[in-house]
Amino acid sequence: MASYLDQDSVRQGHLDELIEFLRLPTISARNDMSVMEQAADWLMRRLQGLGAETRLLDSPGFPVVYAEIKGDSDRTILFYNHYDVQPPEPLEAWTSDPFEPAVRDGRLYARGSDDNKGALMSRIHAVEALLKERGSLPLTVKFLIEGEEESGSPSLPVVVERHRDLLKADACIWENARRDDAGSPTMTLGNKGMYSFELRARTASADSHSGKANIYPNAIWRLVSALASMRDPNGRVLIKGFYESVTPLSASDEEICRSTPANGAAQARKLGLETLVPGNDDYAVNRALFYTPSLNIQGITGGYTGPGHKTVNPATAMARLECRLVKGQDPDAVAEMISSHLVSHGYPDIELVSKKAGAWPSYTATDHPFVQIVQAAGAEVYGRPVVILPSSPGTGPRFVFKHVPEMPIVALGVGHADSRAHAPDENIAVEDQFLTTKQVARIMELYASAG
Repeated sequence: MASYLDQDSVRQGHLDELIEFLRLPTISARNDMSVMEQAADWLMRRLQGLGAETRLLDSPGFPVVYAEIKGDSDRTILFYNHYDVQPPEPLEAWTSDPFEPAVRDGRLYARGSDDNKGALMSRIHAVEALLKERGSLPLTVKFLIEGEEESGSPSLPVVVERHRDLLKADACIWENARRDDAGSPTMTLGNKGMYSFELRARTASADSHSGKANIYPNAIWRLVSALASMRDPNGRVLIKGFYESVTPLSASDEEICRSTPANGAAQARKLGLETLVPGNDDYAVNRALFYTPSLNIQGITGGYTGPGHKTVNPATAMARLECRLVKGQDPDAVAEMISSHLVSHGYPDIELVSKKAGAWPSYTATDHPFVQIVQAAGAEVYGRPVVILPSSPGTGPRFVFKHVPEMPIVALGVGHADSRAHAPDENIAVEDQFLTTKQVARIMELYASAG
C-alpha cells in the first residue's frame, strides 16, 4: 500500500483529481440543484470505477450518494463525508479564485479543500490503494456522502432513518479533523449539539423621534436587557436548569483535559489576543472546548447605522443566538428553558423563534478499541503521537446514528491549524492530503486483522 501511494505519478494523479473535484461550486446555501447533481454524478462514477455498488438514497433534499465494496472479512467501516461547501464570500478577501484551486508553497488553496472534499478524496484514494496492492479490500466499506452538511444536514436524519439496515457498520470514520497548533495530527470523537434561535423585540407600532426617548420605549434597550439576563460577564449561562443535565466528567474526561495539549497561547495569538476567555492553561481551555455548553450571540439588528445621522428611537430589534450543547443536554429541553426564562424574568413580550431543528451532542468513548486502532495507524504514518480530542467545539450530524450507540465514530481530516475552513483562503498542506490517505488505508488493514 505504502509503495503504491508513494509513487510520484500516483500522488500527482490524486492531487489533480482533487483539484478537479474542488472546481465544482457545490454551495448548498445557494440551492443550485444542477451543480449538486453534477457533483453526485461525479462521485458515483468515481466510486463505480473502484468496483463499488452505488445508488442515490431517496432524500427530500440534495442527492445523497451511497456506495459499497465488499471485503474479505466480516467487518465493515462506514465513511461519512459531504460534498457541499460554504459560500466563499467575501470574494475580495481571497488571494485566488476559490473555485480555481491553486498550489502555493506546498499548500492547496480552494473552497472545500479542508472542509470536506480533501478528506472525502482521502477515503476514496485509500480504498483504491488497497485494491491496487491487494486486489481486494480487507473489510467491507460503505460510503455515505451528503450535500447539505454546511446547511445543517436537514435531510440526513430522514435518509438514515429510511436506510438503517443498509448503513449498518462496525465503525465509522467521520468527515474531518486537523493538525493542532503544535502540528500534531488529531482525531475527534464527538460533536457538540446545538439549538439556534432568534429573539425579536417590538415596543411600538412604529419608530419614533429620538427626542421622545424618555416617553416611548426603545426596542434595542429592551432586547439587550433581556440578553443581559441570560448570561453573566464571565460567560456562565443564567437560564434556570441549563446545566442540570450536563453529564459529569469521568476520570478519563478529566485526564483528557489535563493531558491534551491545548496550545492556548498560540490559539490566542491567532486572533491578536494575549489570553483566551478561560485562560491559556490546558485544563481550562480543554474543559471549555469539549465539555462546557455555551450561549453565543451571533448578531444583533435594529435601528439605523447607515451614513449620516438619523435621530431615531427604534421600535423593533432582533438578535440571533445559538447554544452549543454537551453530553446530557437536549435541544428541545433547552428551548423550553429559554422560553420560561423570558417569562419569569419579565420579558414575555420578547418573541422566541427557533431557526432550525436541534442537533444532539454525540460522543465515542476515548478508550474504545477502534480509537486505539486509529491512534496506532496515525502514529505509524505520521511518525508522532495522534492527539485524541473528545469533541469538536462545533456541531455535526453524528447524532443521526444514535440508534446504534455501539458504533464508534472517529473523525479524521487533512487540514492544519491555519486551514481557514469557512473563511477566505481555505487551504490544506498537500503533504497532509497524502498522509491522511495512508492513515485511512492503514486503519482498514489494522481493523480487519484486530481480534
